[in-house]
Amino acid sequence: MSLQAPYRPWPTASRSPDINFFSTVLRADGHTIPAATTLRQLPTDQDSYPSEFDMLGFMGGITSELEQKQKHLDLTTGLAMGFTASPAAQSLPATIIPGMDEGHFLADRRIPLTPDTSSSLIDGTSVGSASDAGGISYEDQLLQHFLTIDSPATLFAPVTLEWKYMRPALLAHARDSSPLLNALYCYADVHKAMTEGKRWRWAPTFYRLSSSEIQACIRGEVTEPTLINVFGSIFLLMISEILSSPEICTGTSYIHTGYLILHRFHDRTRHWTGLGHLLVSWVSLLDVKSLIAGRDGDPLADLGNIPEHSVPLKPLDTQNPQTSHPTAPTDNLKEEESTEDPFRSPSYLVYESIVGPAFRFFVQAQQVVRRIVCIDLHHRSRGTLTDEFEVLQLAHKVGADLETLWHRRPSVIDVYGRPEALTDILCAPVALEICRTFRQYVANFLANFIYLHRVAFAIYPRTDRVNGAVDQIIQLAAVDSTGPDHLPVSFLWPLFIAGLEGTEDQRKWIVHEIQRMAAAHEADSASLVTRHPTADKVLLLVEEMTRRQDVSRTWADSKCVRRELFSDFFVII
Repeated sequence: MSLQAPYRPWPTASRSPDINFFSTVLRADGHTIPAATTLRQLPTDQDSYPSEFDMLGFMGGITSELEQKQKHLDLTTGLAMGFTASPAAQSLPATIIPGMDEGHFLADRRIPLTPDTSSSLIDGTSVGSASDAGGISYEDQLLQHFLTIDSPATLFAPVTLEWKYMRPALLAHARDSSPLLNALYCYADVHKAMTEGKRWRWAPTFYRLSSSEIQACIRGEVTEPTLINVFGSIFLLMISEILSSPEICTGTSYIHTGYLILHRFHDRTRHWTGLGHLLVSWVSLLDVKSLIAGRDGDPLADLGNIPEHSVPLKPLDTQNPQTSHPTAPTDNLKEEESTEDPFRSPSYLVYESIVGPAFRFFVQAQQVVRRIVCIDLHHRSRGTLTDEFEVLQLAHKVGADLETLWHRRPSVIDVYGRPEALTDILCAPVALEICRTFRQYVANFLANFIYLHRVAFAIYPRTDRVNGAVDQIIQLAAVDSTGPDHLPVSFLWPLFIAGLEGTEDQRKWIVHEIQRMAAAHEADSASLVTRHPTADKVLLLVEEMTRRQDVSRTWADSKCVRRELFSDFFVII
């Protein structure tokens, strides 16, 4: 029995969209189908609901009570010490209709979280109409918008090809997971607002509800399906926060605290495949970006250790061992049953066989950054001969592991410069996207050598490995810099770190490309979703750091410079 249900701050029926939406509009394979027989008719007009019901007050009362019960709990032991409610959330009034059971009321009378056009959650105004034009609730509008969302501009690497399978899988899992559904609402609301050039409507509320429900889900024993939904929720909340921080996050920040859940469940998730593997990998990669940006807490250096022998991933065992048995395919097998799980579809299995090994190599390489961060001047004592000698020993081991990892790289990653050689087995767009993805993998891997040198060997001349890494990062970026569009956002970190060590001509080229990445396309609000959210700050940072290095002829620390330049030094690159 799931431990999730008793702790939900919102009944499942009330937090789920119209059941007909999933059965008529959404399918696990991502296709839309015509409306079928209505399973349950829910009212959509405002007159169907008691006018005196205060939805905002109801949410505030339940959320506040839940957060008060959990404020002293510790995540690392299955509890949630670090996740406390914001004062704004606790101050919301609680109003329940007298004499009515709120669970029964919400199960049969779902009131969508839909303010009118002038309403705003931030300024505390009341809930407006129950539905927008056409009688469609705002929540259902968000689900429909999620169907159209292209892959998010993730900062660690492109996820364009994976998103084709991830989006329908998240939608399917959200049917049975309130935290994931609220996280999906949150991200869709932020994305919708950015593409329309408007302010989001209920994203902070969805964020807070999902966060509270995540905390409840991870108390005590956690089932495998629940854990997958938790990581899906965290990923969507992290992306929402990156795009809209700091306003979106009213309480828990998973950009700052997601590492606690990563650490607690690492042993259970390390051999996941398919949906679970992608989700936990994406969360871990975002946490590495957060760590570089200066988040507090354990860097989780153990995650960056290179195993002596690679351990193959194992699929999740979803069957009962006592009853599982092979079954032969039958002629009357329904098509929707064979394609219910996008990650078991033939197209994904073929794609994963090509890209999967390269992605796992990339994920492992990025975890090594955790060990580099552990030896910087913000995480250990530096300056004495003893300190520096110990750092040099640790750094030499990190460098040796990076070299070992590179020699173990899957051979397929070396096709990054030859998409035309793949067109006899892959269509041209897929071949181009795979090669573009591999170039970003390699560029981010090479950036590790430069980062390691700046952290541990800054007083020594640049090595051939560092100079070669700078040259090759520029060569890789130059392939994708042609044309009117800016470079993919995951090129920003390699360019930034290469620009700090490059020659004057190399620096000029890099600054020009970062300027293109930072430029906002005012004529098209949708492009704001595809650009790096902090590219303008990174541009200012690289210019100021290189200026200081030119004047002082010494190495400059990015975190120290960020503290001087920005009121909030937490800048994700």
